[in-house]
Amino acid sequence: MSKLLSVTTVLSPFNDFSGVPPDVLEHAKQRGTLVHRFCHAYALGFPILEDVPSDAFGFFYSFRTWFDTWVTEVRGAEVELTDPVLGFIGHLDLICRIRGDSEDAVVDYKTPANYAKTWGGQMAAYRHLANKNGFRVGRAIVLRLDPRGLTPTAHQYGDDRRYLAAFIAALTAYSFFK
Repeated sequence: MSKLLSVTTVLSPFNDFSGVPPDVLEHAKQRGTLVHRFCHAYALGFPILEDVPSDAFGFFYSFRTWFDTWVTEVRGAEVELTDPVLGFIGHLDLICRIRGDSEDAVVDYKTPANYAKTWGGQMAAYRHLANKNGFRVGRAIVLRLDPRGLTPTAHQYGDDRRYLAAFIAALTAYSFFK
């Protein structure tokens, strides 16, 4: 069996960071990893025993406020799901129930200041993986966390087949050309 491609790898050719200085990009990557670590622990109910660094605190506080307000049940956090038939793998930040919903939601945390066009394809791929692996997903949400700790921006993606078709086209092209 060939190696499964990650969703982020498949979409990486369509993200342009060429205008961002390498040191700024590396700092943002490290901060994002740190924010994800704290959000993961909080979602699973673990106490946050260490101080959240100042450059990650606002993002984490933004997540925590949203989580405490909207999430009624955690169904999985940092979940790795695969589709061996299509040949890809995804690492979903959170699968949960949102207050008032009867279906699961797939949530991905983001720390960038700007929206990325690839997010729709990413969330369609995650929705596909979750449904294929036994979850019943109603919402796919990109949660853009606020650096000042304010309410995050939730970009909701419905079951839009164009996003999944675009992702599968990118997967096919990546597999063929790479």
